[in-house]
Amino acid sequence: MKKAFFISLLLGSAIISKAQQYPFWTQYHTSLIMMNPAAAGTRQDIRAGMDYRYQWAGMNGGPRTMSAYADGKLFKEKLGLGAFVFQDKIGVFSATSIALAAAYRIKFPDLALSFGLNGNYNIQGVDASQLTYQNTQDEAMLNLLATPKARVFNIAGGVMLYNDRFRIAISVNNLAASKYKYYASYSPYQKGQFTTVPHFCVSLGYNWNANQNFLWENNFMAVLVSGVPILIDYYLRLHIKHSFFVGAGIRASVALEAQLGWTFQNIGQISYAYDYNTNPLGGLNGGSHEIKLIFFYQKNRGKRRGKSVGEFLHQKYQYML
Repeated sequence: MKKAFFISLLLGSAIISKAQQYPFWTQYHTSLIMMNPAAAGTRQDIRAGMDYRYQWAGMNGGPRTMSAYADGKLFKEKLGLGAFVFQDKIGVFSATSIALAAAYRIKFPDLALSFGLNGNYNIQGVDASQLTYQNTQDEAMLNLLATPKARVFNIAGGVMLYNDRFRIAISVNNLAASKYKYYASYSPYQKGQFTTVPHFCVSLGYNWNANQNFLWENNFMAVLVSGVPILIDYYLRLHIKHSFFVGAGIRASVALEAQLGWTFQNIGQISYAYDYNTNPLGGLNGGSHEIKLIFFYQKNRGKRRGKSVGEFLHQKYQYML
């Protein structure tokens, strides 16, 4: 357990400095607004969701991420608005983010182009009282004890070309490269400054079926962050009669994924995902668990079973979340 905590602490240090600073969700497609503000208002009229992710189960200090989000359409579907909040904890480190997103849509007969921005307020903390260190006069540690939390504003931007059958999306989080300062402005020892780095995300999706009772949902995400290997994730879901779905995926050099869930027509969706680590951490934990609950409302409530509601010229999959 000490070894596991040490690894967790090292990874947490990477998160707080110059590495993967933004959490990642296995079921990223259904909460894409947290990765790309251009996703605001691109599905049902109003949508809200909650997500809980417990990573590296059984490992002391393993990451736990809780999130909630909502978005919808306004002004004849030309504008999308949304908001989200998440809290990410790993070892002695914690990060909370609150964001407001807006997206402007240019509508074409059979597709739409969305441009989005979000502004976010972030609180990052370190519980230095749980750390053991040799030099009690270390300036950085003294600053952490005196200023255990730092706050910054940041922004994100994105663009997405999509309809109900495919999407191509690009976004950048931590665009402002804000700096967390773990010291008071008047302190003579201004040590402990951490700079956020941009996270470039590319998301692709394609839905296909030859039989109306079976739909294949493909999702791909790549995240590029300075200083760490590129994250590449792909998963495939099979939807059966627009209700039950099962899926599998892979996160390159990191994990294998399994998913299952149920879509309730005109109400929402509940789903679960499990990750099995294929990297050296695999022998130190029981995998990662993620559960997601989504609610939605749409005006055309009489249209069911994936039938067209007329948003796009050749629409087939309105029930997709």
